[in-house]
Amino acid sequence: MRIAALLALLTLSPLAAVAGGGSMRDDSDPANHHVKMVVEADQLVIPLRVVLRGKDRAALDARLDALKASLLKRFENQDGWEAQETSFTYTRVYQTYARSSSISKSTLFGDEEDKGDVTYEASASWDLVSQAEKGSKGLEILRAKADGLINPKTEGEKQTVGDPKFRIGDAEGYRNDLLEAIKGDFDEVKKHLPGNGEYRLQVPGLEKPVKVSSLGGRRFLLELSYTISFVTPEPEKAKK
Repeated sequence: MRIAALLALLTLSPLAAVAGGGSMRDDSDPANHHVKMVVEADQLVIPLRVVLRGKDRAALDARLDALKASLLKRFENQDGWEAQETSFTYTRVYQTYARSSSISKSTLFGDEEDKGDVTYEASASWDLVSQAEKGSKGLEILRAKADGLINPKTEGEKQTVGDPKFRIGDAEGYRNDLLEAIKGDFDEVKKHLPGNGEYRLQVPGLEKPVKVSSLGGRRFLLELSYTISFVTPEPEKAKK
C-alpha cells in the first residue's frame, strides 16, 4: 500500500508538479506517508509520589535529601532497575490566611519574609522501572522497594504508589529500523523516475521524533512520518 501510494506521485498530471524544487500535493496530501512497526514494551513502570511537610525549610530539605538517598540506594548497582525522578515541587501553605501557592524548586524561600503560620510542603515523584520481562515478579519487587520509604511525622504527609504500566524505554532506538523501511520505499520509487537522472526525489523531515502509541498490554506501535518531494528539472533542461 505504501509503495503504491508513492508510485502514484509519478502519475500525477504535469500541472501538479512544481519545477525547480517544488513538491507535489493534492487535496488528499499523498506526499505524507508513515512507516510503522509493532514492538513489545521493554520496561515495566510504577509511579511513586511522596509528600513531606514541615515548618523548618532546612529540616524539610534534609529529610527530602535523605529520602532520595534511601530510594536510590534500593536501586544501586542493579542493571535493569531504576528510580527516575519525574517531578519535584515546593508549596507554601499559609494556615493563618487560608491560602497556598506553588513555586518551583529554584525559588529561594528565604528571599521574602513569611507572614502567618507557614508550613512548607515538598512533593517529589519517581518512575520505578523494571524490565518488562520480569512481569508480576518485577512488579512485586518494585513495590517492595517503594514500601516504607517515609515515616509520616505530620498530617498531610503521605506516600502513594500508582498503577503499573508498560512502556518503551527508548523509542528513538528504533529510528534506524524505521529509516531502513523508508529507504526501501525511496529506492523502489526512484526506479520509476522518468529521464536519465534529471528528475529527483527528496525526503525532508526525517528528524521528526518517533511517535509511540499503545496497542494494549505490552504491544506498542512506533511510527515515523515523512514526506516525498518529487523535484522536476528546470524548464530549460526539460526541453533538451
